Amino acid sequence: MRKLWNAAGLSAVETREIAVQRTFADFEDYWVTSLLGSSIAPMVAAMAPKDVEQLKMRVRARMPADSEGHITCGARANAVKGHLPR
Repeated sequence: MRKLWNAAGLSAVETREIAVQRTFADFEDYWVTSLLGSSIAPMVAAMAPKDVEQLKMRVRARMPADSEGHITCGARANAVKGHLPR
């Protein structure tokens, strides 16, 4: 990322990774919260009910829960900033 921004003519380029974790009470909490997302909600809403159930079962199978049923998900993003030459 730094190389790309430097090649674009920016100076004082800084990068960093931002890592976050979120814990959900259980799979249903995760599922309902996920469906609030503006990118996934319309896609799931357009699916046939049987396809939604199949998707839900597949996602549940891939989501590790702890001994109390909590699900913790992590995500990372890359942040970059730089200055335009004057």
